[in-house]
Amino acid sequence: MLQRKVDYLDAIAPSSRQRPALRLVNETDAPVQSAAHGLQYEIARVFAQESKWSVRRTVAIGVVFHLGVFCALGLAASGAIGQIR
Repeated sequence: MLQRKVDYLDAIAPSSRQRPALRLVNETDAPVQSAAHGLQYEIARVFAQESKWSVRRTVAIGVVFHLGVFCALGLAASGAIGQIR
C-alpha cells in the first residue's frame, strides 16, 4: 500500500524529470530574497539617501500616526458605548 501522496502520484503518472538532490547550505550560497524584502530594502535606501531625513523626523511622524490611530480607536469606542446605552 502506498503511504505517501508523492508515491501515489508517481505510481499514477511517473515524473519524467529527476528531483533535485538536497544538500546543506555552505558559505558560497546566496540567500533567497523575496520581492517584499527587496522593495523594503529599496525604500530604506531611498530614505537613507535623503539628507533631510532624520531620526527626529521619523519619531515625529510615528507619533502623529499613532495619535491618529488612537483617536480613531477612541471615536470607535465612544460610538460603541453610545450603542450599548
